[in-house]
Amino acid sequence: MTALFRPEWRMRKSGAFDLKGNSTAGGVKTVNLWGKETEIYGNANFSIYSARKCNARCRFCIEEVRPASRGGALEHQKTFEFDDNKYFAALHSSLTALKPLKPTLSFTGGEPSLDPRLPEIMKIIAQFEAKRRTMTTNGSGLFDVVEGKRVIDWLKTGKLTHLNISRAHFDDSENDRLMRFKKAPGWGELQEINDISSKNNMRVRLSCALIKSGVYTLNGILKYLDHAKNAGVDNVIFRQLMLIDEEKMARGEEVIFSNQERAPLEPLLNEISLHNEFKFVRQIMGYYYYVEVWNYKGMDVVFEEADLATLEKTKAQMPGVVHELIFHPNAKLCSTWQPWDGILGPSE
Repeated sequence: MTALFRPEWRMRKSGAFDLKGNSTAGGVKTVNLWGKETEIYGNANFSIYSARKCNARCRFCIEEVRPASRGGALEHQKTFEFDDNKYFAALHSSLTALKPLKPTLSFTGGEPSLDPRLPEIMKIIAQFEAKRRTMTTNGSGLFDVVEGKRVIDWLKTGKLTHLNISRAHFDDSENDRLMRFKKAPGWGELQEINDISSKNNMRVRLSCALIKSGVYTLNGILKYLDHAKNAGVDNVIFRQLMLIDEEKMARGEEVIFSNQERAPLEPLLNEISLHNEFKFVRQIMGYYYYVEVWNYKGMDVVFEEADLATLEKTKAQMPGVVHELIFHPNAKLCSTWQPWDGILGPSE
């Protein structure tokens, strides 16, 4: 059954978030983390943050934008645990502590498809229940062979249900230009990836950032969707470049590019609403993001806006509540994407 569209939510975006009134979980759950009772959002995501540096150099890279939003730089914040035994023990301990929550699991980066720890990570997460299991990747390492098996086949070992592939444009050469690398899968490879994934009960989603010098108009979105459909992909998300607190952000290349190239989402959504081939499905309210889901020719088409300034404001209004769970490359579980902030464990 299609949900009722609420225009005020579109106008207010994440400002309309209400934990009990319109969030997907409707509240928090208390979990004992290494002896400490901790309130965690009921639909929190557990992100395994890959230590492997991304081989693309997107000017809109969210991995770079997140620390910039807190006034820092990725190169100064990302720290590592190089001892595999300690890293995997900490990952297992974190997932064990979160068993009562059964969080969604995601492996992200960096570039996780190139991470040499991927096989063991897949083996570990397969041992735990989860609402959903996802990897977000640029796709460049999916056909690499690691420990006698292709990376894409290792994802089956991890019981992954979704594979998110970043792709900035429907045209291969434009995609290379925007992502600044030439190892992104072309449409033929994406069709092969989709075929393999489908056989492994894993759904492919393409992720496209809305960029003024790339895809941002309704016409561009329709071309992107038609290419995706021809490759067999039935799930695409279009993301507005993240909003950042102007007073606190560090002005690196990615921040400057984002501020210049950010295409506003709301006018686009207003056009989508009037298009007779798009059918509204639902709105999703997050504590710093707003999502609309539509159907187009049998495809799930998702639009998202996220605001890192709102993230900090919402957290301040709900002190003590953990909204996100990030397992950092330094083998620490935190409630933020900064390894020095919101450290939850594991206990030594």
